[in-house]
Amino acid sequence: MSLMDALFYWLQMKWIVSERPDDEAAKDTLAFFAQILSEDHRLTSFDVSSTDEGKVYITYVGADDGASSTVWFDREAVEQLNRDMFGQSSGCGSDFNTEDEEDQA
Repeated sequence: MSLMDALFYWLQMKWIVSERPDDEAAKDTLAFFAQILSEDHRLTSFDVSSTDEGKVYITYVGADDGASSTVWFDREAVEQLNRDMFGQSSGCGSDFNTEDEEDQA
């Protein structure tokens, strides 16, 4: 699995957990993708750094070079899994918790 795929899947699950904090299966899946990012892609940290109407930004740091990078994903694509599973998203973007890190190796 590529780094961008792993970040995207982790982000989709983080989005779902933010809207459904009692969903243990979603939490387990989020932890699974966090493990892939930490172990397979050697990221030391990764989290949502900001959101706007159209994009969700993730900032991450690699263990190999220690450099910080930021990538963005289309917000509609991020929200799609939540819509497919549970109906219309409640639009957690402005309330999206960027403080919770699921990324420690």
